[in-house]
Amino acid sequence: MDKARILTAAVLLPLLILAILKGPPFLLLALALLAALIAWHEYAGMAALPSQLLWPGCLGLIISFLIIWQKGPVLAPGIWLGFFLFMLLFLRRYQAPQHQQELIKALFGYIYVLLGFSHLFLVLTLPAGRSWFLCLIAVIFGTDTGAYYAGRILGKHKLSPFISPKKTWEGAFGGTFLGILLGLSLGLYFKLASVYFLIPIFLLVSVVGQIGDLFESIIKRGFGVKDSGRLLPGHGGILDRTDALIFAAPLFYWLMVWTHG
Repeated sequence: MDKARILTAAVLLPLLILAILKGPPFLLLALALLAALIAWHEYAGMAALPSQLLWPGCLGLIISFLIIWQKGPVLAPGIWLGFFLFMLLFLRRYQAPQHQQELIKALFGYIYVLLGFSHLFLVLTLPAGRSWFLCLIAVIFGTDTGAYYAGRILGKHKLSPFISPKKTWEGAFGGTFLGILLGLSLGLYFKLASVYFLIPIFLLVSVVGQIGDLFESIIKRGFGVKDSGRLLPGHGGILDRTDALIFAAPLFYWLMVWTHG
């Protein structure tokens, strides 16, 4: 598992960094949309949603990203569109209380995916957005990697045994330390801000990212699955790899807007 995990990261991470540094904006939008569509498909699979609910979500995501491409951080039309499309199908499909549960699960998953992945793209639209995005993924992936190995080596005290039995406080602290260290190194290299600004921002991002990781664990436990998918060897699915990232991205984006806008 460790070999597959390392090999997958070694192949995909340089490609991601190259796309972020050199890719035209529309390519970055397309990549964010593709990731969102895959994540939505994974969520629909975990939630055992019927295909009739899968396709309205795909259509809603595509149109939402096109609106964001044209208008910026205007998320309300995309959220409303998802409600509208699902409700149209619900009015036609409703026959039993279980269909109401399907609707609620579909709406929740759609908003979860839309908000997370749309904000990933929005971070790239900020001034120096590509550099900030690299810092964001450095903090999140550094936190994830640090927590994984610090937990394995030093972990004794369970962080949340009922949600994620393998996570420990030692892993959480080790992950936060590595995440801040990597993010700070990039932030200073790109001369984005002072140490006194970067450290608290990256500390907050690291902590919120770990909450996002636990949040997806709650979702998976509720649906009775171990991984969201099998797309990434050693990592699971797109949601497994980006759970912390898409949870922290909205916070990071709006912090940057409020502090640099």
